[in-house]
Amino acid sequence: MRSISLLFILALAACGADGEPTPPRVTGDTTIGVNSKNGGFTRTSIGVEFGSR
Repeated sequence: MRSISLLFILALAACGADGEPTPPRVTGDTTIGVNSKNGGFTRTSIGVEFGSR
């Protein structure tokens, strides 16, 4: 039963595969600034993209 499940998962993973697999991509952005109300500030964002671009 375990081998049938493994074959099913491998077949499902191969469906729709178009070309080379693309690794996940990590993106990041940091902003440093000053405003008149609160003084200095920093803003950081991090993202992870899966699949094709």
